[in-house]
Amino acid sequence: MSFTAKELLTKRGVKLTSQRLVITEYLMQTYEHPTADEILAAVAEKLPMALSRATVYNTLKTLVDAGVIREVLTEPGRTRYDANTSEHHHFVDVKSGRIVDIPQEMLPDIQKVLGDKYNVKSYTVTFYGDLNEDSK
Repeated sequence: MSFTAKELLTKRGVKLTSQRLVITEYLMQTYEHPTADEILAAVAEKLPMALSRATVYNTLKTLVDAGVIREVLTEPGRTRYDANTSEHHHFVDVKSGRIVDIPQEMLPDIQKVLGDKYNVKSYTVTFYGDLNEDSK
């Protein structure tokens, strides 16, 4: 079941503001994993009022805290954002910087691999390498 940005924010108990709505809509419509500055550049013209960098950062924190989006850390000191909150992993193409979602089921069941000694609640893996889009 998919939700509109407004429905998702309401469902997660996030107070609706035009900034939160526009940022959420943008993140829900992109497969990229943008930084806060990239989000600011993408949505600034969609609002009738000026959008500050501080507002973008505060909005992103609110959305992360509410579980609407998640942070993706692929490089030191640079946080990216993802509206895909399902369990998944990432592949970073080291040449282009492109980040691709890797479905959870493509990796082995880590709980089985680790055995009973560890009680895994969740995990995420980031792969780094060269993306070969020509291979099948």
